[in-house]
Amino acid sequence: MKNPKQIDSMGKLPGIREIEISKLEKSPLNARKTVSEAACDEMKASILTHGLLQNLVVTEGKKGKYLVIAGARRLEALKALQAEGHLPEDFAVPCRVELEEQAYEKSLAENVVRLAMHPADQFEAFAKLIELGQTAEQVATRFGITPRLVEQRMTLARVAPELIAAYRAEELTLDALMAFAVTDDHQKQISVYESLNDWQLKRPGEIRSILTEQLVEAEDKLVKFVGMNTYLDAGGTKRTDLFGEEVYLENPELLNALVSEKLKLAEKELQAEGWGWVQVDQEHDWRVTSGCSRLEAEPVDAPEELMAELKRLEEEQLAVGEQIDATEDEEELDRLNKRNDELDGLLDDLANQIAAYAKFDPEQMKLAGCYAYISHSGTFTVERGLVKREAKKALAKAAATHLDDDQPAEQPKGMPESLKRDLAAYRLGAAQVAIATNPAIAYDLLVFKVAKNALTMQGPSDGPNVSFSREFALYTGKDARDFLKAQIEPAAEDLPRGWLEAGTEADQFLAFQLLSDYQKQSLLAYCVAMTLQPKLDEGNQPTAYDVALAQTGVNVADHWRPTKDNFLSRVTKDHLLEVGRELIGGERGETWAAKNANEKKGDIASELQKAFSDPDRYGGTPEQIDRVKNWLPKGMAFMAAPEPKPAKAKKGKKAA
Repeated sequence: MKNPKQIDSMGKLPGIREIEISKLEKSPLNARKTVSEAACDEMKASILTHGLLQNLVVTEGKKGKYLVIAGARRLEALKALQAEGHLPEDFAVPCRVELEEQAYEKSLAENVVRLAMHPADQFEAFAKLIELGQTAEQVATRFGITPRLVEQRMTLARVAPELIAAYRAEELTLDALMAFAVTDDHQKQISVYESLNDWQLKRPGEIRSILTEQLVEAEDKLVKFVGMNTYLDAGGTKRTDLFGEEVYLENPELLNALVSEKLKLAEKELQAEGWGWVQVDQEHDWRVTSGCSRLEAEPVDAPEELMAELKRLEEEQLAVGEQIDATEDEEELDRLNKRNDELDGLLDDLANQIAAYAKFDPEQMKLAGCYAYISHSGTFTVERGLVKREAKKALAKAAATHLDDDQPAEQPKGMPESLKRDLAAYRLGAAQVAIATNPAIAYDLLVFKVAKNALTMQGPSDGPNVSFSREFALYTGKDARDFLKAQIEPAAEDLPRGWLEAGTEADQFLAFQLLSDYQKQSLLAYCVAMTLQPKLDEGNQPTAYDVALAQTGVNVADHWRPTKDNFLSRVTKDHLLEVGRELIGGERGETWAAKNANEKKGDIASELQKAFSDPDRYGGTPEQIDRVKNWLPKGMAFMAAPEPKPAKAKKGKKAA
């Protein structure tokens, strides 16, 4: 039954009328105040394709006008279509006429009391349209959106039904679902989903990394070496992550076969030059060249333009390196690092061009060799004129040949302040884990801090902040902040949290008191860990914080290892040579540093990163492997745990 108040003064129910667009205006009572340009474009496309699917709601205005109280987006789209000539001037649309006294409430009801389509329903519906024969471009045009957005929604529709069901049940976020869409293999998607913990499912980057670990990124050096077109012409396929910028090659076996074929051809060409030995590898193995001296070629007669370009690129790379050290803006740092990588590749190419003009003595070449490998930029790099130790005497006897034994590099310069801050943050990640997993030490550190503050009004200068304000290391790089979060998350997941769900604060306290002593200590340890402040060990007098970290027995190297991004590309080449000299040790370390003094910084960094990432394979002797596994930049390691000193007994008072 209709509400009597809806009947107008003439006793008629409000109804639907056809009203010309020119007579319609947006009502000041319309609850929707903002209409985005994108939303208007979508509505225009829908009206052109499907017509007006829902009438407008209006009230009578003055001078024959009608005020739209519901349908502001539709009205704006209609007027735009009319202005663009898609609709005639006298075009009329169906409108429901309502009474003004209820206008605002009904406008609000239309905009609020409605349920938007679930995203899963939307991308499944788009996929259905494609199945019915429409293209992505056609669907995009008909709904006023971009073809890429249509393709993204279609990709989501192809995710395993079990994962879409989990998304509908809010057991999986949209970001996580997009990460699973990086592959169409449903079995693999489900297998990975079932293997991950809840906290891992909240990290789309980790999901994507696991699903693509068998694929090869288009930016990989092997892809650059072979060439994407060569790979595709050979029948290889690639896949683009529509929710990121990455492109993945789906046939790594084919890529490796193409790499091997190209390396074999290059090896034959080098052998044809007349060298006594030739070795070609995919990766740069420093052990091949570490004990070698080098022949001196006859003066290079390279074109002046090549030498000028070499000087220009070297100067630009030096300037870029200085800018990297000075900037703290993450976007600018990404741009500079990308340019630095580009310069590495250009310099590699140029070095190979210039090397082609060098000439070696044919007789000396028979006792020497060359070593070739694929650099980190994908360039085929050749080191010619290498003389192994066993051939040095024979070469010296055959001719008085000067072997280029480089002098050891000078001591490296200090690290930039931005790197020091990040290293302090990486060390903090290990410190937080150390304290959070040692409740007894956390308890002692906290009580010590509180007691010293209360009894002396001058607490320790570092360690926990007793106010329990969480330390976020705001002035460090994004990688360092992400590292901190990843380190402490497992400890946070194991904490008892049920007491927090009790109603009032009093209820929460009563529930908290029911926890075991161990649970309370674990909470305390975590809270103390989250207040720790980043610092490097500067070699000053140890503080209570230093001693507490030492007593945990935690090795910072178990939590953080050097990579190009977090350390190696952010220090000078001299510093990298010093790192290699220290890792190899002794005379061999000096020889390695001398032989690499003329190498490019990027290549040295790549070689060291390879050793740090897999010490057992690339670390050398057992002693060297141990050094690689435990090496840390100065100031990052925790000090050795000291033995407690017995308190001195007070002297008794003399008798009167």
